[in-house]
Amino acid sequence: VLAAESSEKDHVAIVVECQSSLLYDPERVSLASGFNGGHWGTLMPFLKGCQKQFGEPRRPAAKHETFAILESMKGPSKWPAGVDVDQLDMAVIKGNHKWDVPILERFPMSEDAASETLKEFFTQGFSRYETERSRADLEWSTSKLSAHLRIGTLSPNELYHKTHDSGLPYGDTKIFSRRLIWRDLAYYQLYAFPSMRDQPIRKHYESTEWVTGDEELRRLEAWKWGETGYPIVDAGMRELYATGWMTQSIRMIVASFLVEYLRVNWVKGCEWFHYTLVDADSAINPMMWNNAGRSGIDQWNFVLSPENASQDGTGEYTKKWVPELAGLSRPLIHKPWQAPKEVLERAGVVLGKTYPHRIVKDLKEERQHSVDSVLKMRRSAQEYNDKRGYDIITLPNGENTVVFTKKEYRIDSEGNLMKGSGKTCR
Repeated sequence: VLAAESSEKDHVAIVVECQSSLLYDPERVSLASGFNGGHWGTLMPFLKGCQKQFGEPRRPAAKHETFAILESMKGPSKWPAGVDVDQLDMAVIKGNHKWDVPILERFPMSEDAASETLKEFFTQGFSRYETERSRADLEWSTSKLSAHLRIGTLSPNELYHKTHDSGLPYGDTKIFSRRLIWRDLAYYQLYAFPSMRDQPIRKHYESTEWVTGDEELRRLEAWKWGETGYPIVDAGMRELYATGWMTQSIRMIVASFLVEYLRVNWVKGCEWFHYTLVDADSAINPMMWNNAGRSGIDQWNFVLSPENASQDGTGEYTKKWVPELAGLSRPLIHKPWQAPKEVLERAGVVLGKTYPHRIVKDLKEERQHSVDSVLKMRRSAQEYNDKRGYDIITLPNGENTVVFTKKEYRIDSEGNLMKGSGKTCR
């Protein structure tokens, strides 16, 4: 936030810069290398470090106090010359498809809309967030506040203190309250690794093998437009393009699918998310994709199934975004290839015509290729492997530190899988 004071006498503007988009200023946070209740740059060391160095986030001033300050401020006696917005040489989006309309309908960008969403979430969803946050088929299972945090119509400090003032037991608010800390952590990582938007934080992962050429294009395009033949993935990607948003659990499953099973470079997914998300964030988005691509600070320790679809327990989410399968019920709506011919006929589904065949059919084989490519890369980069089989990265200050590495990727100095690191392809 920039606040300006002007002097009519000398026409000098004094600009005061304040950090208000995050709870903590990432440029002021200092974390020790090594393992301190968690690996460097992960949630708990970051949270404890911020609390120790800065205490609790500041409580924002009441809105009526802010309005009073704004109303009391005087502008300069003479404003500098300017031009109207329509006189600027700015690009104009043309075409018959008004893709922005449904996005703006779902996310009106104003402080009033942010306040209303905040109120509605705390009334209808906050108390069950801990248990239902992964459910894409339930209304208000998540807050829908990310877009307002992104553009600044909601203060993170206001949300932080509203959460802590809720009166609910800590166990009922822990996960949600830490979402804002994750947000700050993403900016801390971006400050430390400014190239992480399109480059792996674990630099040696740059040589990981991915599918390329026509096959990469075939897989990527099917994923982008929700035509992979895996309904829960397709539902998420269609919702993304139509509305600019999807829940965190769906973002994770489509990311996991692209990286682990389609074997497309995570950078491609990161770019598409940044292009389509209404809450596209230059720090949070690449942090998630770096971790999904195994090259981030906090490498994902899981692979999400595109078949089980636990995020859509009723099937209603998939029915909404993949209406051609609406005649099927769970579990077949998420696995239409397993449905008997007569069931498909009654539902009006013709695989390969009304709904695509699966882009890849042998998930176990694809996953094995993913694991093998990571192991091949790590065996060729032993200088980044410690004696326990963990990756080593170099921090901005030149120090080396160990980062978490999944068991299935841990190798010894000879390149052999370490004991207990059996392949767990799913």
